[in-house]
Amino acid sequence: MLVLLPLTLSLTACDQVMELINKPKANGKAIGAACRHSGRALEDCYRRNAKIPKADIFAGWKEMNEYMQAKKIDIVPPPPDVTTGQLAPEEGHGAEADNASEAGEAASAPSEKGSKPEKKAGH
Repeated sequence: MLVLLPLTLSLTACDQVMELINKPKANGKAIGAACRHSGRALEDCYRRNAKIPKADIFAGWKEMNEYMQAKKIDIVPPPPDVTTGQLAPEEGHGAEADNASEAGEAASAPSEKGSKPEKKAGH
């Protein structure tokens, strides 16, 4: 009975141990599948995930490619990359666009006023 108890306990945890062993491979496949779904090139996916084995990324990319072709699924473009510590492209352009629109309003305002005669207080 004492021999069976440790054996039974070790077998019940077998699935959890195997899950921990296979987790890096599953993560690599998930990354590859996500790269394919987003339309990223396989080489770009390798470059972005240098620590993940290329074989795992390729396996996930290939599986997703076959699935997308079979189901006729279009790619979903990824959001633009944002680097930390710098202005995002949208923020920088947004401020310039606001300044340009204000300058455009100021430039258009005198032309509208120029068509109407202005009254001067001193004359």
